[in-house]
Parts: sequence; structure tokens; C-alpha cells
Amino acid sequence: MYTKGSSALKTEYYTYDETKQRKTASVKAVPSKKAYSRKKVKQIKKRIVAAAMMMFTMAFVVLFRYGAIAKEYSELSSARAELELINAKVVETRMKAEGNLDMKKIEQEAERLGLRPPMKNQIKYISLGNTDNGEVLKTEETNVLSAFINRMSVILEYLY
Repeated sequence: MYTKGSSALKTEYYTYDETKQRKTASVKAVPSKKAYSRKKVKQIKKRIVAAAMMMFTMAFVVLFRYGAIAKEYSELSSARAELELINAKVVETRMKAEGNLDMKKIEQEAERLGLRPPMKNQIKYISLGNTDNGEVLKTEETNVLSAFINRMSVILEYLY
């Protein structure tokens, strides 16, 4: 036997020792076809039951969410109906208010309260002048860009 670069042959001696005998593993019985198929059937049944439970759970979750969505939609529909009712009341109130602006009714109410049209000596006119001018204050700017921005802001203020 060649070992680690040496060509020297080492002899090995084998001594038989009963205490060191190899222990054999216990032989397991091979299951019969019936036992094997029963085991497979049980596993298949377990899988079917687990799949059915999973499908039931998923269906329950979907139906529960559908119920929640239907409830929210119902609340939204009732809120929209209430909003339409309020809008109709607003329109009705506006129409009623516009009906109260009838000049004849206003004159009757003024007479009932003792109000009369103003006389000529009670009317005073104020002259606002014939010009429509705006005043722009000049500011001295050192920077051309800031001067341009200020002038544009003044023009925009005048327009609006």
C-alpha cells in the first residue's frame, strides 16, 4: 500500500473482537399495498379538507368586504339624496327671496313704516372729478432686473 509518498508497505493486522461487532439495524416491515394506499388516502383527504377550509375562508373574506362596500355605497347614496334635498331647499329659499324683491311690495312696506322718498334739499351730490387716474410712485432702482419687476407689478396692480 502506497501512503504519503512512501513506497513502504505497511501490513495491517485485523483482530476479531466480539464486543466491536457491528450491530445490525432492525429491519422495518415494508407496508403492504393496502396500508400504503390508506395512508395516501388520508393525506389526500387532509389536503382536500385544508383546501376547502381555505376556499371557505377566502369566500368569507370576499363576502365580508362586499358587505362593507355595499354599506358604504348605501350611506353615500343616502348622503347624495340628502344633498339634493338641501339644494332644492336652497333654490326654493332663493326663489322666495327674489319674490320678496317685488317693487310694489317694497313700496307698500315702506309706506307702512312711514318712509318717504327723499326731498331735493335732502339730496347732496359729491363730485368725484372727471378723471380716472392712478398715481404711481417713482422709486429709484439700482438693479435693472428689480426695476423691471417693480414696474411690472405696478402695471398689474393697476390692471387688477
